[in-house]
Amino acid sequence: MNQQDLKLTDFDYAIADHHLQMLKAAIPYMELPEQRAMSLFVKLRELVRTMHFFDDHELGMMSICSLDQSQTSTTDMLEAVRRYASPKEQELIDILLKLLLNRQSKNGRTSFTLEQLLSMMPAEQQSRFETIQLMMQALAQN
Repeated sequence: MNQQDLKLTDFDYAIADHHLQMLKAAIPYMELPEQRAMSLFVKLRELVRTMHFFDDHELGMMSICSLDQSQTSTTDMLEAVRRYASPKEQELIDILLKLLLNRQSKNGRTSFTLEQLLSMMPAEQQSRFETIQLMMQALAQN
């Protein structure tokens, strides 16, 4: 991922300050010692803003985003994280989502066989997994 692909999260917006953004924009135009000092100052200010955020919002991001923990799930989290992932990471998240959404057993836990998992993986990942499996079998026999 290049820097243009980076996206701000709700958390970034919650602790953001336009003055800090202005300082960040100025950093490349400073001499190296000033860049270091200003970078540390900005990160320290972000840390302080984060601490204040959690002091002001006891429920953290849930209070800002109107999330109800009883109604959120692992799939919700994976779908939220997927927006910030690289294409390869998105493929892996898609596999996990498929597993979680399609393989629910009666007790609410995900159940699947190794063959089912392998069938959902891209061919390159299947090959890597099979190679690792063969290596582990060879080590077990020695």
